[in-house]
Amino acid sequence: MIRITVRLFSITVFLLISFLAIGQTSADYNKQARTANEKGDNDGIINAATLSLNVALNGEAYWWRAIGYKNKKNYTLAISDATKAMSYYTNDNSSTGRLYELRANAYYDLGDYDNAVDDMEKMRDYYGYSKNKIFLEKLIMGYEKLNEYINASLAYSDIIKLTTNNIELSDFYLKRAIVKSKHYSYTTKEILDDLGLSISKNKQNVESIFERGLIYADTKENDLCKNDMLEVIRLLEGKAKNNKDTLKLAASYMVLGAFYFDNRNYDESKKNYLKSLQYDNKSGFVFWYLGKIRSEIDKEYEAATADYKKAIMLLTTNTDRVNCYIDYYLHERRYLKFNKAMEVIDAAIIISPNDATLYWDKAYLYKLKNDKTEALRNYNKAFSIGLKDSTQRAAFYLERGQFKLSNNDPQGALLDIQNSIALRPEYNNYKALGDVFKIGMKQTELANGNYQKAMSYTISGAQKKDTSINYAYAAAAMGDKVTAERFIKKMIIDASAKIGALADEYHNAACIYTTLGNFSKAFEYLELSLQTGYNSFEHMLHDADLEPLYKLPEYKNLLVKYKVPVPVY
Repeated sequence: MIRITVRLFSITVFLLISFLAIGQTSADYNKQARTANEKGDNDGIINAATLSLNVALNGEAYWWRAIGYKNKKNYTLAISDATKAMSYYTNDNSSTGRLYELRANAYYDLGDYDNAVDDMEKMRDYYGYSKNKIFLEKLIMGYEKLNEYINASLAYSDIIKLTTNNIELSDFYLKRAIVKSKHYSYTTKEILDDLGLSISKNKQNVESIFERGLIYADTKENDLCKNDMLEVIRLLEGKAKNNKDTLKLAASYMVLGAFYFDNRNYDESKKNYLKSLQYDNKSGFVFWYLGKIRSEIDKEYEAATADYKKAIMLLTTNTDRVNCYIDYYLHERRYLKFNKAMEVIDAAIIISPNDATLYWDKAYLYKLKNDKTEALRNYNKAFSIGLKDSTQRAAFYLERGQFKLSNNDPQGALLDIQNSIALRPEYNNYKALGDVFKIGMKQTELANGNYQKAMSYTISGAQKKDTSINYAYAAAAMGDKVTAERFIKKMIIDASAKIGALADEYHNAACIYTTLGNFSKAFEYLELSLQTGYNSFEHMLHDADLEPLYKLPEYKNLLVKYKVPVPVY
């Protein structure tokens, strides 16, 4: 009896629930969806909208469910329901526009920018959104995602027409300038014009002033670049409100550092780079260029080494890291630490194993070590990978040809240097070809013909006068002592009026006298070069023109006397 009573009660409850359910209309469920939306209950929105659709298909329920799905990041279902909802509002532009907005946002969040932009363009053109600045900025973001910078620029023009506030106008002109800078069809002048308009509307728009300064840096309008960076610093120094301002200060000092570096004012460059680090000590570029200054100018080996290591750790792209490694490699070479230079090149090769120039650099180091096998292997490795342009290939053939000549392979040298001439007929290549015939093949007539050809590349001007020390090198190779000595004297007199140039010309004189076989004069000028500050020791210790002097005691005595660093291989 109890079981029958319980069963009857259950049936009654079921019938009551069914009756109540049957009594609910789509409108009732849609109201429940609205209430759930107000509470932020996305599951409630979806459930109520689904019940509404179970009673009768209707646009409002699809709309609510699309909202719920979008809020739950189920963008595909949101797009589907928004699309279905649109068919119920074909005569209601306001509702259709809002549904396009919902669907566009879902497409956007899904990463489908093509469809997002397509919907937003319909909203702008047909559904009353053309004067909604917030919407237009979202449309521009879509254009930028699609790299449609012309459309983005045009949309900013629409926003500018709707704007009267100068601060806002300044910001929009800046943004338009930035999108214009991303498309080749816009000229530098057009971009600068927008930045100028931005600054005219707000003279304290630091971002616009900074961007204009960067463009001036690119166009080599150095004074204008400098003025803009100083203005950014004036506006922000001691007034930085946030991390963005602080980083902008750091960047401005960095640009000034680069400006002074390019103008060879290394003291000012270093001062500005150090100031930049006070605001941002994580700039790989700043440490990189500090390394160059400390290595090349200040002669601070340890400090420069530390800067290069720090730079490589901070730089974010492999291209930048490899380029920094190359400067680091040159730094180690400059201080004759060829073993360290090899380690640096090996590290660069790990990052960029298909960079032919790195194997070329490695071959050069093996050449200095007199490891002929490894030098040739790395030269050939560089060649097999391929060099990017004719200038590089010509220089490569020349260097490998000279290496082969020094290692008693005149035929191999001849082929390489002829290839170099085919790519770039110029002084160095013809001079080297003359050396092949003179030294490697003992063919004086052919050698002199190529030396004369080399000399023709040093003649310039209307009077066809020889104007280069290279003329003297070629004359000496031909045994023309009178011409070579005349040039030596002329170049030394000319250099005496130039700061730092005299030491180089004394070194040239030493090389030329060595070629002429006058070793006493060669040592005289070699010592003069050291006395006047010659410090390109890597070149001095591995200069093929000076090679006949290397085994003589006078040469070794000079190295000791002037404390020339001892190379480490």
